[in-house]
Amino acid sequence: MPREAVMSVMRKGMRIAGAILLAAGLGLILPPRARAAADPAIFADNADSVAVVIGNRTYKQTVPVDYAHNDADAIRSYLVQRLGYRESNVFVLKDATLNEFNQAFGTERNPQSGRLWRSVREGRSNVFVYYSGHGVPDLATHQPFLLPEDGNPNQGESGYALETLYRNLDLVKRKIGADRQLVVMVDACFTGETGRKGESLLAVSAPGFAPAKPKTEAGIVRVVATSGATPANWDEPNRLGLLTSRFLMGVSGLADAKDGQGDGQIAWPELKSYLRREVEDAARRASGRAQVPEVDDAPIVLKASLPVDAVAKGVAAVRDEAAWRRAEGLGTREGFETYVGTCGEICAYRDSAMERLFAGRKRDAAAIDQENWGRFSAQRQYQAYLESCREVCAYKSLAEGYLGGSDPSSDPRVKRCDELAAATDDRDRPKGVTGVKMGRIESASAIEACRNAATAYPNLRRLSYQLGRAYDRVDRYKEAFAAYDVAAKAGSISAMNNLATLYENGQGVKRHQAEAFRLYRQAGDGGNVVALANAARMLEYGNGIPKNEAQAAALYKRAAEGGDVPSISKLVPYYSSGSYGFPRDLRQGFDLFRRAADKGDPVAMATMATLIDNGFAGFFPGVRSSDMVMRALKKGELGAASVSATDTAAQKLKPDTIRTVQRAIKEADYYPGAIDGRFNPVFVRALDQYAKANETE
Repeated sequence: MPREAVMSVMRKGMRIAGAILLAAGLGLILPPRARAAADPAIFADNADSVAVVIGNRTYKQTVPVDYAHNDADAIRSYLVQRLGYRESNVFVLKDATLNEFNQAFGTERNPQSGRLWRSVREGRSNVFVYYSGHGVPDLATHQPFLLPEDGNPNQGESGYALETLYRNLDLVKRKIGADRQLVVMVDACFTGETGRKGESLLAVSAPGFAPAKPKTEAGIVRVVATSGATPANWDEPNRLGLLTSRFLMGVSGLADAKDGQGDGQIAWPELKSYLRREVEDAARRASGRAQVPEVDDAPIVLKASLPVDAVAKGVAAVRDEAAWRRAEGLGTREGFETYVGTCGEICAYRDSAMERLFAGRKRDAAAIDQENWGRFSAQRQYQAYLESCREVCAYKSLAEGYLGGSDPSSDPRVKRCDELAAATDDRDRPKGVTGVKMGRIESASAIEACRNAATAYPNLRRLSYQLGRAYDRVDRYKEAFAAYDVAAKAGSISAMNNLATLYENGQGVKRHQAEAFRLYRQAGDGGNVVALANAARMLEYGNGIPKNEAQAAALYKRAAEGGDVPSISKLVPYYSSGSYGFPRDLRQGFDLFRRAADKGDPVAMATMATLIDNGFAGFFPGVRSSDMVMRALKKGELGAASVSATDTAAQKLKPDTIRTVQRAIKEADYYPGAIDGRFNPVFVRALDQYAKANETE
């Protein structure tokens, strides 16, 4: 559930479906017949190893795969710079056509016609094949295929079948021999989804579709991004595919035992465990959906190497986090000095370490400050107290208040923090401050501004809450938790709701469902309707607390009355059945959507449109579904996301309604595509652009 109402549809998107195939050579795999245990020393000679690296970013008939070229460049760097492949033996193709696929790997009828087959040398070559781009299912045959730059996602015959690739690679494996190895790694899904709400590569929706898995012969080790019918994700900070990113980070040493502090040798079980753990955790943070990679067992040992440039900063950040955890675990002066002395370009906890180093001195300063305040405040000599302040000045704001000091909101530091990170629905937000949606926070600038402001005015709770939002925006959950905790203890109900979500999900703090529910109730009783809905959800499903549907219904009603539109959807079934004391009158339930729409809520508008198109038009006389859609779009990105979500909802908009909206968007010069009555990828993108350009508050 969201921390803030807008986050339910505006969280970071999942990765557009793409495929990565990896067949690794002597630098990776120990020949099973050569010796009983893997020996990294035999991986040194890659003079005759061959690689095909394909990155398909741009497509003629569908949306692009934004990071495919980055993926290909990063893998090429790893092969050449770390595994010792000769540049002339690494064949790089970008935006490859079907003809280029056939030229590289051979055709189904003539598998030995490919460049790869001709280039490898018997007994001397290992093979590394890499593909990043769209992967799409053939709904008729249930077989997956790789989509060339000129391929049609709705026509399997225009793609390169994954089964053909595996079969041709089996022949390549036989040619190079048992003492040379081949690995296939697929960083993709083949569900037909792009990972964006309402957007599909296919003309026919196929939610939950899981294509058949092609068979491979013995000797090929497979690493597959996702085992289920869910999309593969991106690593947006590193601008790579998620599995590719974690693979490159893992072989850089992070998979070497605990926290990358091992013996410099990465056994395959270590890498397998690292990939499963890190990919699953990162996918849930990014998209809230599962992505569990499948990794075959293999007798592999890798020598940990320096990270390639594409993941260098990511690896440094992980090592910095691990070094800080060790320092905190020791809790000694020597531990913190070691952290400060050894952290490099990334040194995120330097201020915290220095604060711990000087904690003793600060305690002395705090005692002196307390003594000065007691002495000067008793005599009402507030200016004298301010002049006595040194490192610690805990009563500065109070003293300035007694002196008739200026409103902190006029301080440039506070104004900057408000401008960058104030929440649109925070009751503490000053008048005249517009507020920023979570998805639009520029985190680096907001963190710096709000950290300075909160330090200057520690008693102004909204600054700590806004600092927490800035950290939360980039998944720095430990810092977000600390900032939210300060604001919540000072009475910020918005901070209580966000803090509760961290407790519920175990982000930045040990998971504690009872504490999450307590904070949701406290914030809800203080007037935060999103928190009320979150508490109701926990009661409805028994999420870590005893299940109580009657109490959940009562809280949903309070939340809906306070303006939470998602809670209205929870109440309508009660009006239909007459359960939990609700009158059996469906019209009353639907009227809640009408009233919310009249107040300007885009989610209610989109919901009304779907209800009208699905047999409930009689409850909304004189209202056209297409008009409600256009009204929702005028509310900006939240409206566009709500409309796009109707494509995957149980109740969908009629094709006639979609065509009417397509014509309107086309007339406004935002939609160049066909008037086809469906949420095709070009139309979904046009909805976003139109909504942002025509947004009205």
